[in-house]
Amino acid sequence: MRAWNREAVIGLLVECGRIGLDYYDEPGREFKSDRSLVTAADRAIEERLSEVLHDPPGGSYLIGEETAADLSEEDVGGAFANVAWIVDPIDGTAPYAHHVPTWGISIGMMKEGVLQEGAIFLPATGEIFVSDGDRVYHGVSGPHLDWDFSGIGEIEVKVRSLDDGGMIALTQSIAKGARISLPNPVQALCCAVMPMPYLCLGRYLAYVGSLKLWDIAGGLALLLKCGLSAKLLTGEPICERVSGDVYFLEPGHPRRWSTKGPAIFAPTEEIADKIGAVFIQNQ
Repeated sequence: MRAWNREAVIGLLVECGRIGLDYYDEPGREFKSDRSLVTAADRAIEERLSEVLHDPPGGSYLIGEETAADLSEEDVGGAFANVAWIVDPIDGTAPYAHHVPTWGISIGMMKEGVLQEGAIFLPATGEIFVSDGDRVYHGVSGPHLDWDFSGIGEIEVKVRSLDDGGMIALTQSIAKGARISLPNPVQALCCAVMPMPYLCLGRYLAYVGSLKLWDIAGGLALLLKCGLSAKLLTGEPICERVSGDVYFLEPGHPRRWSTKGPAIFAPTEEIADKIGAVFIQNQ
């Protein structure tokens, strides 16, 4: 698949959600070399996404968490010159493997190095978020395995203020090694697929953490289309273009595909700067 089609993407996400739930009771947990978890569902979902989206002769490439290390440099170059689908088959593998519902499937579409569209599906809550041009749609459906998103509508963006007690979501690395001196409640979710679209709904005030490109590609496209702020804590804006200003992209780099330091996502640049300043002074 070389072009974004909202209905086709929703159908693919629903199919992958069913795969995830098929493995839910026996996820087949393993540890990678960095001691992060991977499950049979991660691999099965990425395999299905690859079948549909990865077609180098047709100018369509897949950059996924479980297979990115196997891409040739020729394929990486092709991905940045043509259409690339940046996917996380299960973002939140640790919660998924422990039957905690903070997990989901993320798809971002990049064209000539620029993120164009994004979609996120949260099977455990029956929620989907998907962009289509300048618009972002949100739908809720249930029960499990019988999802119907034919009637989804445009998202209603809600912006929280810094002083209304909004929650700040954190990645594991930030939660384990940093401090944010604010009275706001914080929550470490082990995933990006929930806090990023939930920022657009006002359910979170901010999201802070060190992330990989596939963690955020789908959510970043949604968030930017909704007019929210994304930047590194050093101040570098995170925009639709995937470049070496924000990510480690060099071949062989030990942190390839990671952001160059922690990132912060918030409703406004002012809120991002205020939270970022408090975070930095406590490093």
